[in-house]
Amino acid sequence: MASVMSGIGYYARTAPDTTAIASLGPTVTFEELDDRHRRLVGALKRAGVRRNHRIAVLGANSIASLEVVTGALRGGIVPVPINPLLTEPEIAYILEDSGARWLFSDRPIQHPAPDRIVMFGDAYERLLHEAKPARIASVALGRPMHYTSGTTGGPKGVWVKPHPEKRAVQHSERFRRSWSITSEDIHLAASPLTHSAPLRFALRTLEAGGTVVLLGKFDPEETFAAIDLFSITSTFLVPTHLERILGLGWNKLGKRDMSSLRLLAHAGAPIRGSTKREAIELFPHGSLWEFYGSTEGQATRISSDEWLRKPGSVGRADPGVEILVTDETGAERPRGEAGEIWISQPKGERWSYWRDKPKTRAAWRGDAFTVGDLGRLDEDGYLFIEGRKHDTIITGGVNVYPQEVEAVLASHPAIAEVMVYGVDDDDWGQRVCAAVVVKYGHPLDVDRLRSWARERLAGYKTPRTIEVWDELPRTPTGKIRRPT
Repeated sequence: MASVMSGIGYYARTAPDTTAIASLGPTVTFEELDDRHRRLVGALKRAGVRRNHRIAVLGANSIASLEVVTGALRGGIVPVPINPLLTEPEIAYILEDSGARWLFSDRPIQHPAPDRIVMFGDAYERLLHEAKPARIASVALGRPMHYTSGTTGGPKGVWVKPHPEKRAVQHSERFRRSWSITSEDIHLAASPLTHSAPLRFALRTLEAGGTVVLLGKFDPEETFAAIDLFSITSTFLVPTHLERILGLGWNKLGKRDMSSLRLLAHAGAPIRGSTKREAIELFPHGSLWEFYGSTEGQATRISSDEWLRKPGSVGRADPGVEILVTDETGAERPRGEAGEIWISQPKGERWSYWRDKPKTRAAWRGDAFTVGDLGRLDEDGYLFIEGRKHDTIITGGVNVYPQEVEAVLASHPAIAEVMVYGVDDDDWGQRVCAAVVVKYGHPLDVDRLRSWARERLAGYKTPRTIEVWDELPRTPTGKIRRPT
């Protein structure tokens, strides 16, 4: 393997005693992490697991699970992270579809597909102890094969073939530069590492020589306390996490020191305007950044100051990226008009959907790809997300984008959460409906809410029926699952 001046291998040689991974319990230094990585890959290769082969990792955030994913990537082996919230049939589908040779797990499962199952704990430690260390790259040679949430059908594995080490170093350095990640960073991994963004931030922090602090499961009070306790400099959260942190109340929030925090990145779902403004006020000035992307790739970002000038936007295109908004024929839409979002990144990674050539072909047009999101670009090139293509409600021949209606309903002081969806209708094709979760202690009259919405929305966009639900259905990744 080539010798490079960055990556986990580099810091194992130059800063061996520096803490690589910390938790409320054990810690691991860079020297220890590098040794365990090399032993893991040695054990896999001895058993016939080669470059491009897949291994699955099932479990909550832990040193062991992060170790397996990052170590496999340094050996050119592709890990398949599996969300522990999935059901047995969903887990079985991913294991079978991915062709994973091994499964590393923190819980027993009934599915017998992999060649071998290694339980974290004594069995995993014995595997490493008995293994002969292998030569591996200093950085991750590729990325995990994450399975998308499957809101448009069955989950799809996003496949990228591992790169030569020189190119892998370039990808790592590009990401670290774009978020200013250095060896001084202490990154809090509070979101599940089975998701692409949290794992990518953790991996790149390690490759920069920084420290990753793990929390086993998201808890708003523990997360907020950890920022103070560990002097956290960066973290990634989803809007639901921010809602829950802000729900602690200012009495608790005001007692913690957050001055160390330079970056709080969020993405993964739309964020309520009121939540965004409160978060901007709570966290250190300039630390809150939003970005738009998916498992397939990142496209934009926006600072809090920009967002205050362009509320609701997810930002402008990253360097080397072009955002295109098109109609059904592929023609570019004028600024201000909604259409399908295409992301062009000629120097980016070329991915495909695992074992699904038709879906891959449909997702790519030249060097641009789409994940089916709809949006519009304003006159300054800022992107605003309108929803997803398959969520669009067509009522009386007119398109209604649920996210636009949700944003209006969510601004009502009594509404905690809202989901807008279409229901088949003999006269209109579909009719617009909404389910809302009411804030505790706020009485709500749905007829008055509908009248309130009608004052702010065109008649065809206003939900014909509004129901109060205790909670909204969500995918294992936390995204709202609309009725189909």
